[in-house]
Amino acid sequence: MVKGKEFKKPHSKSTSHIQIPEVESKINYDLLKPTFSLKYIPYQGPYCISQCQENKKALIISKLLRLSQSTWQEIRRLPKEQGLEPMPLYRFTVPVPLPSNLTSDATILVARYDGDGGRLVGYRDKDIYHIVLVGRNLYPH
Repeated sequence: MVKGKEFKKPHSKSTSHIQIPEVESKINYDLLKPTFSLKYIPYQGPYCISQCQENKKALIISKLLRLSQSTWQEIRRLPKEQGLEPMPLYRFTVPVPLPSNLTSDATILVARYDGDGGRLVGYRDKDIYHIVLVGRNLYPH
C-alpha cells in the first residue's frame, strides 16, 4: 500500500443518489405442505388427544399423515370428508380455546378423522395448522 493512501470506508446501502430497496422474499404458503402444532391444546383437558382411545389416536395420526402429503392448495381442493372444512366459531357447542393472537372472527378449520363424528379443530397460520380441540359432538352436524 502506498504511504498516505488508505482504504475508503464503504458507504451505507442507501445514499441521496442511490436507493437500494430491501429485498424480501415472498413465500407462497399455499404451495407448502402443512406443519401440525398441538401447542394450544390444554393437555389432558376434555378435548385433548390424550383423552382419546388408542384406536382413535391411530385414526388421528393417519389423518395428519395423509394431510401432510399434500400442499395447502391441494388440501383446499379436497372434499370436506378428506380435507379441512371452514367452520364459523358460533357453530361450536363447546368452548373453543383461542390463543390471544386470534379474534373470534378467525376462520376455524375442521378435519374429520373418523365416521363417528371425530373431529380435529384448529386454525391455519401461514403453513401451520394449530389444533385446539379434538373430539366428538363439538358442534351440531
